[in-house]
Amino acid sequence: MKKVLALVLCLVTLLTTLASCGGIAVDAEDKGDIINLYLTSDIYAFDPGKDVTDVATVKILGLLFEGLYRLDGKGNVVNALAEKTEIIENEAKGEYKMNITLKKTKWSDGRALTADDFVFAWKRIMECTYQSTAAALLYDVKNARTVKAGNASIDDLGVVALDTYLLEITFEQKIDYENFKKNLASLSLVPLREESVAGNERYWSRRHATLACNGPFVIKELDRGDNTMRIERNNYYYRDTDEDSLDRYVKPYRLMVTFIKEDSKPQGQRTAVDDLDALYAAYNADEIQYLGDIPLADRAQVKNKAHLSDAGSTYAYLLNTNNKLLADARVRRALSLALDRKAIADLLVYADPATGLVAKTVFNATKGKTFRAAHGDVLDTGADVEAAKALLKDAGVKSGSLTLSYRARQADTAVAEYVKGVWESLGLKVKLAPLTTIREKTVENSEDVEYFIDSVQEAYETGDFDVLALDISMLSTDPFAPLAVYATEFSGSGIDMSDENYPALTHPTGFSDAGYDEIIERAFAEKNIAKRSDILFEAETYLMEQMPVIPLVFNKNYYLASGKLKNISQSYLGYLLLNNLHYSGYKYVPEEK
Repeated sequence: MKKVLALVLCLVTLLTTLASCGGIAVDAEDKGDIINLYLTSDIYAFDPGKDVTDVATVKILGLLFEGLYRLDGKGNVVNALAEKTEIIENEAKGEYKMNITLKKTKWSDGRALTADDFVFAWKRIMECTYQSTAAALLYDVKNARTVKAGNASIDDLGVVALDTYLLEITFEQKIDYENFKKNLASLSLVPLREESVAGNERYWSRRHATLACNGPFVIKELDRGDNTMRIERNNYYYRDTDEDSLDRYVKPYRLMVTFIKEDSKPQGQRTAVDDLDALYAAYNADEIQYLGDIPLADRAQVKNKAHLSDAGSTYAYLLNTNNKLLADARVRRALSLALDRKAIADLLVYADPATGLVAKTVFNATKGKTFRAAHGDVLDTGADVEAAKALLKDAGVKSGSLTLSYRARQADTAVAEYVKGVWESLGLKVKLAPLTTIREKTVENSEDVEYFIDSVQEAYETGDFDVLALDISMLSTDPFAPLAVYATEFSGSGIDMSDENYPALTHPTGFSDAGYDEIIERAFAEKNIAKRSDILFEAETYLMEQMPVIPLVFNKNYYLASGKLKNISQSYLGYLLLNNLHYSGYKYVPEEK
C-alpha cells in the first residue's frame, strides 16, 4: 500500500501545484485549460519512423506530429498539412506525379516547416541501412525498391522539394492516388527535422529538449523519476504569431500526463497493488480527468462506462524462425492451434479474438467494407489442442524449451501466463521473460546522460528473442503494408552490409519463403485495388499456414473520462485528437503573491 499512497500523493501534489482544474493555476495569466490525464504507460522514444510495437506509442505521437493528410473517424482522407494536391499524368512519357502544396506552419521551435522536411523523413525510411516496415507504404514511389535494395542512390528516390512549400512525388506507373493518400496519413510518414535526427539516431527522440514537433502539442518537460510529462500547446501550430490568438487552433494550454511503470512480477507473486490501480483510484476520486488504461481486474465491471473503438493493431507473438525448434512451420502452427483466442480476448476484456493478421480497421476496395468483412476469417478463435499435438508428433517434437518475452504489464503478463500453461501442456518448457527497460548512458556536451531503452523494441530490432509479444500496427488502412513485410524484398529491413553480396534482410522473425514472396510480388504488380485485395487475402492465408507470427487479439482503444471533459475525438488510425479538449470545471485563479 505504500506504493499506492506515494503515487496518489504525487498526483495530489501535481494537482495543487501544476493544474488549475480545481481552481489553481501555475502561471501569472490564464492561457487556457490545464488538464490532468493518464494517457498510457511509459514510452521511451518518440520516433515516428521506427516500427510501432506498442499501441501506447501511437497515442502520444498523434499529439506531437502531423502529416500531409489525416483520416477522420470513419477513415475518410482529410487535408492536414496538405493545402492542395495536384495529380499530373503524361502517359506518352510515362510520367505520373503528385504535387502537394503545403500549408504554412512552423516547428515547435519556430522554424518554418518545409517540403524538405518530408523529403528527409521519407529518405531516412528508404535508406538501405535503415530498418522500418513503413517502407512498404512508399514502394509505389519511383525507384523506391531499387533504393531500398541498395542498387540506387537515395537521391534517386522520386521525392523532391520543388519549392519551399511544394512537394513532388513521382511514381513508377499509374497508381490509385486516393489509396496512396491514405498511406500518407500514416504517423510513420510525418515530417522530421534533419538537424534533430542526423548524427543522433539512437537518442534524438528520447529527450524532449531535442524533439522538434509539428503537431498541436509539444513536450515541455519529461521527468522519468516522478513519472510525469508536461505537454503544452504548440504555439506555432499553423498560427500567424503576430495576428492569431494563442488558442485559435489548439484550445487546451497544458496536459499534465502521468505515466507508470508496472510491476514486472507475475500476478501471483505481486506484493503490492499496481501503480495502475492507484491511478484508477485517483480517477474515481476525480483527481485525474482521463484514464487511458484500466486495471485488468476492474475492466469487466466498467465495460459499459468505457469508451471503446478498434485500435487498428493486432496483439501478436512473433516467432523467431531461426530458432531450431521454431524453424518447422508445423511446430509454429501447433503453437497457434493450441491457443483459445476467445479466452484471451475475454481475459483482456477490451479486445476481440484475432481471426487473421490484418486488423478490422483495414479497408477493402469494396465501398463500405473492411478487409476482414469482405474476405472472412483465416483463423479459428477456439483452440484445437488435439490437432496441435498431432502436428508436433508429425514434426517429431516431443519436448523443447522456449523463452516468451513480453512487456512487464498487467495485460501482457496475464496472457503470457495463460500461454505458458497451454504450451507446457503440449510437452514444451516455457520460460517467461517480462521485459522492462534498459538504462543506457552516453556523453553529451561532456556530461553523462542516462536514457531508457524499451527492451521489447530492442529485442524486436535485433531479432534477439524466441517468442516476442508486441502490437503490430497496421500503419494505414491498406492491407498491403502489414502483409508485405514478411516477404524478403518488402521487409523494410534493408540490406546486410556485412555480406559482400549485400542480400536483403528479412523481417525480424527471420521468415523467408519463396512461395510467399511470389504472392506479394503479384500483389504489388496489381494496381487495381479490388483485384489486389483478393491476392492479399491469398497472401494472408498462406502466411497463417507458415505462421511466423501468431495473431492473438485485435486491440481496442479504451478509456474512461470525466463527464466534465469535453471534445475528445480520435483519428481512424487510433490516436487522440485533443485540439478542442475542454474541461467544463476549469476556472482560472491567479497565484497568490
